[in-house]
Amino acid sequence: MLNFGNVTRKVSAAYRVFNAEGVLGVTTRLRGRFDVHMRMRAARKVASVTLDGCIVNMKRIPSSKTKLYLADENYEVAERRLVPKYLDPELPVVELGGCIGVIACITNRMLKNPRLHVVVEANPFALPFLTETRDNNQCKFEIISEALAYGVPSITFRPTLDLLANSVQEKDEGKKFVTVSAITLRGLVTKRNFDSFNLICDIEGSEWDLVFNEGDVLQMAAIIVLETHARLIGEAKTAQLLAKLEDLGFRVVDQEDAVIVLRNLMVTKSGASANAATLA
Repeated sequence: MLNFGNVTRKVSAAYRVFNAEGVLGVTTRLRGRFDVHMRMRAARKVASVTLDGCIVNMKRIPSSKTKLYLADENYEVAERRLVPKYLDPELPVVELGGCIGVIACITNRMLKNPRLHVVVEANPFALPFLTETRDNNQCKFEIISEALAYGVPSITFRPTLDLLANSVQEKDEGKKFVTVSAITLRGLVTKRNFDSFNLICDIEGSEWDLVFNEGDVLQMAAIIVLETHARLIGEAKTAQLLAKLEDLGFRVVDQEDAVIVLRNLMVTKSGASANAATLA
């Protein structure tokens, strides 16, 4: 059945583009949409992909940007380059935002003790893919189905099937609510007795809450691989959280696009943070 609401929205959008950019603008947009459509058709035929040794089953991945990036082998390119370059394999890993598990598997295979690796993923739609990727690649990380949040026992948000672009910050009225338990970095590292650790963080804007609520816990991290999200929290807040991390003793050592690697200057050669004792 023809959805007149969708038709009206598309016509209105085309009219706005025409007013702003003329015929060339409309033509360019149409070509772009056609290109995405053809790439998506091709992606649906791909049974699996292997990214830096991590095998991903493509058969059940929803048609989305995530599927396109996987099929094009452009999925999490920055993290795939930076994590192997800077991660300390002697230390445990806390990974906030596991998505479908590509970075988790690449990371897990690096570790001296692959069981000292905890992956937090808030989106319940992503969990079956995360678990499948872990098991298919014989990895050993622990999966936690909770969301980073402060001052509340749980958090309610609207997840999407575009698994790479979920955020508890967004308020899309067209999607169903889910509620997941809240967790903190302090709770994660205290429960597992991590004195120092690597932190991989891709939590779609909630990095602001992390940095300004748990600075003392972050000082236990030797390395942070952080994806920033100025599109969600703004350039000003992003600059403020990076300044805060610098105040906490971190220095930027590398960056690719929005992914930044920070090294903790206060962590000793043994891997112990000067701040670790305060959490006991």
